[in-house]
Amino acid sequence: MKDDFLERVRKIAECEGIGREELAMKAGMKYTRLRNLMSGQGQPRLEDITALATAYPEYAYWLVYGEELPESGQVSPLSKHTN
Repeated sequence: MKDDFLERVRKIAECEGIGREELAMKAGMKYTRLRNLMSGQGQPRLEDITALATAYPEYAYWLVYGEELPESGQVSPLSKHTN
């Protein structure tokens, strides 16, 4: 589950065209925390998930569950940038 979540975080950064530093800033996270998470050090905490979901509310459901609910405005970055 951790790896799936982190892959989705990577996909957000890729599709939004931003690096880890900008992603951390947008989410209100410390860059070192995000960097450590992305390199496999530590487990995502609730505050990490909440920060990222708050920064990108349209991806919140997908970020946590890996599924989209387009009728509710919950999409993946791939869908958002494809449409």
